[in-house]
Amino acid sequence: MSPVRKSGFFPRLALVNLARNGRFYGPYLLSCVVTAAMYYILLFLAYNEGLDSVRGAMYLKSFAGVGCFVAAGLSAVILLYANSFVMKRRQRELGLYNILGLEKRHIARMCFWETLFCAAVTLAGGLLLGILFSKAVILLLLKLARVPAQFGMEISARGIWETAALFGALFLFTLARNLWSVSRAKPVDLLHSASAGEREPKTKWLLVILGVLTLGGGYFIAIATQNPIEAMLFFFGAVFLVIIGTYCLFTAGSIAILKRLRANPKFYYQTRHFTAVSGLLYRMKQNAVGLASICILSTMVLVTVSTTIAMNIGLENSLNEMYPYDIEFLQDLENQPGDPMDRLREVEAAANASGGFTDSRYYTRYWVYCGVRGSEISLNLDQNCLRTEVEVVTAEDYSRLTGKNVILAPDEVLACSKGPADFPAEFTVSANFGEAGLSFHVREEITEVIRHATNTLLGSEESSLFLVVADRETAETLMDLDTSRSARQFRVQMNLAGEDYEEKLAQTERLVFELSKRDGGVSFTSKQDNAQEFYAMYGGFLFLGVFLGLLFLLATVLIIYYKQISEGCEDQRRFLILRQVGMSEKEINASIHSQILLVFFLPLGAAALHVFMAFPMLSRMLELFNLHDGKLFVLCTAGTLAVFCLIYALVFAWTARAYSRLVGGNS
Repeated sequence: MSPVRKSGFFPRLALVNLARNGRFYGPYLLSCVVTAAMYYILLFLAYNEGLDSVRGAMYLKSFAGVGCFVAAGLSAVILLYANSFVMKRRQRELGLYNILGLEKRHIARMCFWETLFCAAVTLAGGLLLGILFSKAVILLLLKLARVPAQFGMEISARGIWETAALFGALFLFTLARNLWSVSRAKPVDLLHSASAGEREPKTKWLLVILGVLTLGGGYFIAIATQNPIEAMLFFFGAVFLVIIGTYCLFTAGSIAILKRLRANPKFYYQTRHFTAVSGLLYRMKQNAVGLASICILSTMVLVTVSTTIAMNIGLENSLNEMYPYDIEFLQDLENQPGDPMDRLREVEAAANASGGFTDSRYYTRYWVYCGVRGSEISLNLDQNCLRTEVEVVTAEDYSRLTGKNVILAPDEVLACSKGPADFPAEFTVSANFGEAGLSFHVREEITEVIRHATNTLLGSEESSLFLVVADRETAETLMDLDTSRSARQFRVQMNLAGEDYEEKLAQTERLVFELSKRDGGVSFTSKQDNAQEFYAMYGGFLFLGVFLGLLFLLATVLIIYYKQISEGCEDQRRFLILRQVGMSEKEINASIHSQILLVFFLPLGAAALHVFMAFPMLSRMLELFNLHDGKLFVLCTAGTLAVFCLIYALVFAWTARAYSRLVGGNS
């Protein structure tokens, strides 16, 4: 009967539509291809069997798994947002097809073929790109983790299947949404959708107040939280409040600000401001969500990239903080006869035989697990006490290790508390609460404690107390109160004479092998032996941060582009009328520039403010990873912000040019 029934009509029509709407579908398909490629690469890393032989692979695969989850969610947001924009811009076209004789089932078939072609391009291009770049990405990851690369070219069948399943499901969902929208729409409404005007939005003061309260609450948590562990626990709560506050203030607060600007005659009644403010005000309902999304995504880029770069640059300092010496030997003194100094001489002799050492230190560490309640410390715990780990050293050992000459009376101590903020100046230590015990006076609170590998426990909720007592007799008396909760250890730490990591690692292996032949309950901790896991964890963090940063940046650029194109299409008629009533090209360009600047740089300014307010909390969280260099984090954050602003400005220039061309400008 008609061309509609001819075989291949709808596939050809779908291809023609995709080509004709290239400025809409081009960025859409490019974004889908890139996200599909990145999702496949993350799956490739998560399922790569070759990584299993690498020390620290647990961290690398865990980070890849987290990246898969985030990438899947972001892919859904990008695809659904872009599809929604494209279909909105095509409503007039679909209405015209309906008026010209195509039934809704015909339009549905056309939409099916368009979706099928988009899915095919996405999967073919994304998987091909992902497979080609997967080798380079895994080499980069191993480079960051400081692991020699020994992998051939691999293709993950599971990665291909899961990528196809995810994006297939997403395209099916978009098709269902499009068909539902077409089935419910009236042809006349579709034809006039582009010219349908917006009513002036009302100022929703309750939403403004909610935005101020939630944003202020998020900022307060970020600034007020001082404990690193609490910072980690409260971080996502603060993020949630900031996101809610951002959307509320961009939705309602922006309308209130624009109305205030309109009420200011000196500002509003200028050619460059009049059209910009009025246009933004009437369009702010649909603008607000996009602007808030740009702000949140920009903040995510800045936070993820700056923190992971800071962690990676400060890696060696963090490693040295956690392991101040190349190798550590811990001798359990319980039921061990003989002088601990004999062990020291043994270790030094073995170290000289295996390659030599540059310096060493030794001390006896007394450790006890107990409870604190008020001014009482008890080795018998109950429900109403604060559980704490107490480490005790003698004044002699402390003086030798720190270079400070300390002489204490039997009832005097030096104390450093990492738990209770106001540890009492007078306290007693007993076997049970309420019993008589040893009384002590804190002569001085100290900040410098003896650093070793085991006193920094990530995620530990236990407080800790470091005490310096007068002599060995006092320490032994403390430990004898309850031998079941105490331990005596002789610790030897030394730096090896090797020149580099590999040489020191080989020397460590020889030394440990030699000493392990002897009995005596000795344990070993090596900086070089643990460094690989350290490098893997920090390298994985950097990789994940940069990878997710690129995804967030892609989403940001896409939203900005579509927002500008959408507004350019809507403003064509408005600026045509302004030309017809006598507004010059210079005035029109000035108005365009004012509008674009306001819309573009408001989210960037808000994102910079979010990062600034989050800085104290992020600094506390980085302390959990032994990064205490605040200046380094400041420099990394400032550098990331500068680079992001440059990229943002380039996107601004690109999209502003596209907008100007759409509205008939000369730039």
